[in-house]
Amino acid sequence: MGSAGPAHSAGARPIGAEMAAPVRDREALQRLNFLFQAAHWVLPHSPALARFYCSTQRGAARRLVLRMAPSVKRTVCRRCCSLLLPGAGGCLRLRGGGQPRVVLRCRSCGRSRRYLCRQELRPLGQAPPTGPAPEDSPA
Repeated sequence: MGSAGPAHSAGARPIGAEMAAPVRDREALQRLNFLFQAAHWVLPHSPALARFYCSTQRGAARRLVLRMAPSVKRTVCRRCCSLLLPGAGGCLRLRGGGQPRVVLRCRSCGRSRRYLCRQELRPLGQAPPTGPAPEDSPA
């Protein structure tokens, strides 16, 4: 009948209850994004400074317990924190032999990372395999 507190519906949250956490995370993510973009911009001029920005980004993400996107993690070397861009700080190769995979090798420390490719993704200039249609096959 009577309620001691303010009436809230089942799904409503009090104002300001969870408003502070997303703002802090958003600012932290903006800082991480800035460091990543700055590392890309500085890489042709100073690879050491780009490595410093990437290591700062990784340290800040660990300290704030934030997960980085997989695409960001794949472009930064885990050993030396340099950017793994083809031609700049990394070497990209496509390997077959069973399941197709991409091999990224860091030019600074030599560490290699392998990623599986999805079947629908093919290297440029390579057509998907075509075989005889089921109707044309000899019976």
